[in-house]
Amino acid sequence: MAWLFYIVWPFVATFFKTIFRSWKIEGKNNMAEGAAIYASNHNSSVEGVILNSIKYRPIRFLGKSELFNKPINNFIMKGVGTIPIIRGASDNIAFEHAVNALNNGASIGIFPEGTRGNGKKLQDPHTGVIRLALLSGVPIIPVGISGGTVAWPKHKGPRFFKKVRTRIGEPWQVPEPTDGREFTYEELKELANYLMFELIDPLWEKQMEQPYQVGDQDSISP
Repeated sequence: MAWLFYIVWPFVATFFKTIFRSWKIEGKNNMAEGAAIYASNHNSSVEGVILNSIKYRPIRFLGKSELFNKPINNFIMKGVGTIPIIRGASDNIAFEHAVNALNNGASIGIFPEGTRGNGKKLQDPHTGVIRLALLSGVPIIPVGISGGTVAWPKHKGPRFFKKVRTRIGEPWQVPEPTDGREFTYEELKELANYLMFELIDPLWEKQMEQPYQVGDQDSISP
């Protein structure tokens, strides 16, 4: 499902790691050999390409369905294994595809915030990442990527040789309910907040960002 990744990775990974000065990855030994969910902060277009530049093994992302509308985009998105999802809807098909991919040993990348932030602070997370981890039984690996708002500003192209720093935390296994029941939404939200603000936030270096102006936030991912 990600055949294009293996063809272009040696060239694309080298390109992005060079222009963003991201050859050194902190905590790279925390990356899983098998299936895992990589959960990262999301402030720019940098995070996705950096995550998929780290290792010669694709991290499949959930991407908004609009990215598949044009033939060339559809070719690229499917070629790198992106799973389409309809924003603002409960897309059970996409979720099922993601669970199946994890059960088959793939890695999935998710931005719990759902939209690009403004570089000032991390946003409240959605609960989908926790539900996905519970359904698949795989660990979540927290990732903090810093400097994206400077290296690839919103609505602009990448700025060459601006430093982007990546820090990968230790895998976290989401705990199961102890009494055999399902978590309530409030409990899922509490777990998502723990992931975002206790595991990802310490890995993110806010001082490396160039905050966007108030009101300049937009949605680019599910």
